[in-house]
Order: sequence, then C-alpha cells, then structure tokens
Amino acid sequence: MKTAFINTATAMTLAATAFASALAATPDAASAADKLDVRYDLFTRGIRAFALNYSVDIEPNSFNASATLRPKGLASLFIDLKMDMKSSGTVSPDGAQSGVFNMNVKEKGRDGKYTVNFDGLIPVSSKRDPAVKGNKRAKIDAAAAKGARDTLASILNLSLSPQENPCNAKYRVYNGKEVFQLALRKIKNDVFSKKDGGVYRGPAIVCSMTYSTLAGLSARTEAKYRKTPPVFRVWFAPVRSPVLGRDINVLVAATGKIKGKDFVAYANRATLSGRPLNTQSLAKR
Repeated sequence: MKTAFINTATAMTLAATAFASALAATPDAASAADKLDVRYDLFTRGIRAFALNYSVDIEPNSFNASATLRPKGLASLFIDLKMDMKSSGTVSPDGAQSGVFNMNVKEKGRDGKYTVNFDGLIPVSSKRDPAVKGNKRAKIDAAAAKGARDTLASILNLSLSPQENPCNAKYRVYNGKEVFQLALRKIKNDVFSKKDGGVYRGPAIVCSMTYSTLAGLSARTEAKYRKTPPVFRVWFAPVRSPVLGRDINVLVAATGKIKGKDFVAYANRATLSGRPLNTQSLAKR
C-alpha cells in the first residue's frame, strides 16, 4: 500500500512541476527569479491522509526545487512514510535538465537515501542506501541510460507543449531507486467554481496520467503494475505568468485510486511570488 502512496505522490509532484516549466521554458523572457509554492492535500474516504508541499525557485538559466510528503491526521497513526526530495539543474531552449537530485524515504523505520548526478539526460553517477546489486541494479542502470530526468525536473518540459493542451506526452523518470514512465493524455476542458475544492477558480484542462514501472521495484510489484498500471486524472489551470507575459498551466487537482480506494487531492495553498493564481482564487485554505 505504501508503494501506491509513493506512486501517487510522485505523479502529483511531477504534475505540479508543470507550472515551473513554463516559467523556465524561455530563458530570454525572464529577467528575475520567480517562486511557486503549492500544498496539495490528499483525501481518501473523506479523511485528509497526506500533505504534499512543493516549492521551486526559477531563474533564467537554472532552478532549485524541493518537495516533502507527510501523513496527516489519523493517517499518521498507522502510516509510517515520509519523503523528501531536492533538485537543482539548468534551463535552456531545449528545456530543463537535471543536475543533482537527492531523495530520502522513510518507511517502517527504515531509511532510504538516493543521490543522482546527471549530465544532460544521462545519469553519470548515483549513490543508493540501501545498495542495489546484481540484476536489479543492471536493469535500473540500463533503463536510466536511455535518457531520463529526476522527479522534480522531469516535467519541466510539460508547458512547452501547446498552451491549450499541456498533455499528450511521455516522460521517463529516474529517482535513484526506480525508473518509471508517465504518459499524459488530454481528456476535456472543465471549469472550477466556488462549489469545487481547493483554492483555484476558473477554466481548467483535464488530463489522464498513467504510471508505468520500468525497473527498480520487486518482481511481484512490477508484475502487478504492468498488469494494471495506475491511472490518475489531473486538472491543469491556465494562469497568467508576469514573467512570460502569457498563460501557463498549473496543477490544481488530481483523482485516482490507492489500493483500490478512491482518493482526491486539491491545491489548498497556491501562490506565485506570494500572490494567488488569479483574482478569483484564494491563496490558501
């Protein structure tokens, strides 16, 4: 069940980075740094189970991002899972590329620490604790060598797609522990009103996001996910970027299943340089 939670959080984190990509996409268009802060609250069976905090500082040619996942409320009494990620890298006309990525995961009192150094899209070195050996390590290295970005940088190209459709793309991701793929596809246009959850109000684009494992999990878990890949539904909102002088797309909600149980997640805090996403939206709940 914890693996499913991690996959859900990973998908949400990657989608959240879409906004950062738009700000970083055109170096000549930005003259100052911008900061995005988002908190996603994940609910299952009407109970707040997790909070995912994402923050990124974007400069014309570089970025620094971080994300934390923590159980909340009653979930913290029976779920021992914490995840912290940090990433720094470069931005060019070809998009964002990973430089150094760090991830710490704590499950059932056991710590996992992962560091990956990239040269462009190629991981050049990694440290894994606990270590990965034998065929499993060979599979991870082979899958990552085909080209990947880290978790926080991998979707920094998402908003390079046409603004009316941030989806219809595939991304290979390597976090030091696992290599996986996310495939996105547009479903329809939608609108968030005062009756909807979260802080955003206005038009949105609904997309599907399918997670596919490539290497790094146990054979049993990989077989399960290959048979039935997790599919999430995500909502992107067009938000005016003062830096770019145009609209970009921000993740504002997500739904799916965790261990067969429905979940919903909303952006319950979302600011760009301290301001709400638009004049109709709230800064936080």
